[in-house]
Amino acid sequence: MYFRYFLLVLLIPLGLHAKDVKDSVQLKPVVKAVSKPYKIIPRQATLKSLMIPGWGQLYNRQYWKLPLVAGAFVSLGMIANWNDVRYAKYREYYYQVSTHVDDPSYKPPTTVAVPYEDGTIRDLDVNQLKRLTDGYRRNRDYTYIGMVLAWTLNVVDANVSAHLKTFDVSDDISLKVKPTVDYQPFSQSLVSGLTLTFNFK
Repeated sequence: MYFRYFLLVLLIPLGLHAKDVKDSVQLKPVVKAVSKPYKIIPRQATLKSLMIPGWGQLYNRQYWKLPLVAGAFVSLGMIANWNDVRYAKYREYYYQVSTHVDDPSYKPPTTVAVPYEDGTIRDLDVNQLKRLTDGYRRNRDYTYIGMVLAWTLNVVDANVSAHLKTFDVSDDISLKVKPTVDYQPFSQSLVSGLTLTFNFK
């Protein structure tokens, strides 16, 4: 029985202390975080698009443009790969039917059997293989040029969009037109003109 009283005497101060801690926690003021408005800097958008295509559009919060940029680069990459695979294939056959400068004793065959993608096999001579090889190489190179143009267009789009998003379209822009008269000492005459003044308030 004494043990119960002893425990009660020990636990009462702990309960009072816990109540004080709870009250002190409740009395702390709540600090609200102030969020700053999102500011777009055109230079940042341009640099981000130069590094990774589509990053500038993300920075400008134009998320709908991301599938367009990604689709353009994925499509051009697949076209370049398709042409490069066929260029490498037909170049090997072209090497077989062409004369070798490093080996003058090599006698090339007149034609070589080339399997096409649809499963048919055709006999092609050196001129046909040269035409095919040059065509696939040209298409592959044009696709690489298209990738560079798409990258440039991506950078220009990010820069222009950032400038348009930061352009001031408020009613505080005013234009003042004043006539002016200046004296020209060289011709010793008066010259009239207009002065245009933009005020950004």
